[in-house]
Amino acid sequence: MPTVIDEDSGELVVAAHVLGITHPTGYPLWTVLARGFDLLPVGHTSAYRVALLSAFSAAAAAGLLTWITCLLSGMLLPGLFAGLAFGLWFPAWSQAVRAEVYALVCLLFALFVLALWRWDRERTPKRLYWLALAAGFASMHHRTAFLAAAPALAVAFWLTRPRRAGVWLSAAGMAVLPFLCYLYLPIRAAARPPMNWGDPSTWDRFWYHVMGGQYSRWAFANSADMVAKQAARLAGECLAGSGWPSLALALVGAPLILWGFVSWLRRNPTLAISLAAGGAVLGIWVLTWGDVSDSKVWLTPLGLVLALFGGMGLERLSALLPKRVLGPAVIVLIGLTVCAILLSADWARSDKSNLWLHRDRWASALSQMDRKAIFVVEQDDPMFASYYLQNVEGLRKDVTILRPHGLWGEWYANQIPDRELRETGVALWRGLTKEYHLEHPGTPEFWDATARLALGLAQHYRGRRAVYALHGPATTTLPAPPYFVGLNDQLYRLDFAPPDSLRTAAAGAPIAELPGGVKLFSLTLDKPEAEAGELVGFRAWWRLDAPLPGLLFAVKLVPKATAGADRLAKKAYLVQGFPVLSGIWGLPASPPGTAYEQRGVLTIPSNAAGPYRLEIGYATKWPADYQNWQTLGDTTRLSVRPRPLPTNGR
Repeated sequence: MPTVIDEDSGELVVAAHVLGITHPTGYPLWTVLARGFDLLPVGHTSAYRVALLSAFSAAAAAGLLTWITCLLSGMLLPGLFAGLAFGLWFPAWSQAVRAEVYALVCLLFALFVLALWRWDRERTPKRLYWLALAAGFASMHHRTAFLAAAPALAVAFWLTRPRRAGVWLSAAGMAVLPFLCYLYLPIRAAARPPMNWGDPSTWDRFWYHVMGGQYSRWAFANSADMVAKQAARLAGECLAGSGWPSLALALVGAPLILWGFVSWLRRNPTLAISLAAGGAVLGIWVLTWGDVSDSKVWLTPLGLVLALFGGMGLERLSALLPKRVLGPAVIVLIGLTVCAILLSADWARSDKSNLWLHRDRWASALSQMDRKAIFVVEQDDPMFASYYLQNVEGLRKDVTILRPHGLWGEWYANQIPDRELRETGVALWRGLTKEYHLEHPGTPEFWDATARLALGLAQHYRGRRAVYALHGPATTTLPAPPYFVGLNDQLYRLDFAPPDSLRTAAAGAPIAELPGGVKLFSLTLDKPEAEAGELVGFRAWWRLDAPLPGLLFAVKLVPKATAGADRLAKKAYLVQGFPVLSGIWGLPASPPGTAYEQRGVLTIPSNAAGPYRLEIGYATKWPADYQNWQTLGDTTRLSVRPRPLPTNGR
């Protein structure tokens, strides 16, 4: 992870960089550790250095798993392959290469399993105290770890001798002790850091934050049908994707895991049953949780337990083989097979080594905005990437990022320094909430309401501050002006003057035709050469035979065929979309013999040096990566010169 990427990485890196407060539950231990990694004299960005914490945590967890499996099996090879399989498992690997909190969950839970093994050997109060402390740290950091650890911890409480109230109270105190880390939240909230999610400076907000109150509506929200669908989705994500690799992995891995569990059950039923019960509780919790795209990463403690069982299965298989040489050979063969399947299936989807898409995309968006602009953002990726650019790289700090759903909370409104914007935004959002009966984000009504909020702000600040939004309305028909003028597929400026796309010129023969009577006549760049990370203007001419349909025009920078060119194209995501004719929805048919003009800007990624051709295409709906777009042709070439990658200080 060389820079900010998708999901929560931007928010988390900012919190670490400024010692701020993340989304619930706040993750104080992670934040302090990540800040320590941010100060290391390595790398060129805070995002890279903070991601090193994830890499270290995942590697340490795999190493501990190897050690534990060796201790339990008495053999080296089963432990090595258990650790390797867990490290290559997608939920673990995907979190080891990004600034996220889940790799630390793996490490803390692995420490808990090690403490559990040591307790089982002696079953003394001293070992119980260490076990309770390990469980406390894992549970404090992420609640899913508590679900996985609770059965084993309860068994340890009951079986420890002497069975006294004093021992139980002392152990409970050790389990609660790590939760003192949460004192970080009100202390830092009082300092008003730039990232201060929830502002837990009062008791009510502190308790709501620590308990993750904003997520409670997803608990046990899935119906039986949704549980089945979520199980099918997670199976593909947690195995090896779709198709034969997942089937092969299941056919090889499932018998080993089951065999290892049965073998361990006969020798030590206490540990085997308690860890299996914890994994089952965690699995049920995840399956019944509402439809959340990243729920696979909550299963990392379960994955560690399954890898441990798989290692024990390899040990048992070796013991049943008649020859001393044959046993290790079979272990190596099966272990390499499992690891090879995981490696081939998960390398591409876990590789973040050359990904500059999110940083460059939103750096170019901020760069195009007027001074002191207002940016209405309700989606995590652009919002968190923009926070990173402003607070870590210091880019365009004059732009105010406004989160519509944040306006539901008094804590967020109070953090908007501009009183006029605070009062105007809150008043507009309250009215829209009532009008659309909004309760939470993610609905078409919420999409319309956020577009209406941007429109209301544009009308209020007309002539004083520019307003930008991620999209226009989904279903609502709005009077114009202001117009939603598309700068690319996810950035619109609200303008009161007719945009340049209303200009017309004489049209000759079209070079491509799109559905709905849309014809493309030309596409030209402002210049044939550029530098990596630069913005390059383009001009396209379109003819409409009917009112404008909902199409997306896209330009793809295709690298010259060289070694690694396909990988560069995938990692740089060199496809950029533009709403046809600057997003003037319902634009009438162009006058006879003429075409409308569209002007836009191409963002050249920071890692995209080389010769390119421009390939033109379209899509009828917005896909995140334009995998289903239709190619129309290519008309021009662009030469991109390299330049130093963006960096930031410590």
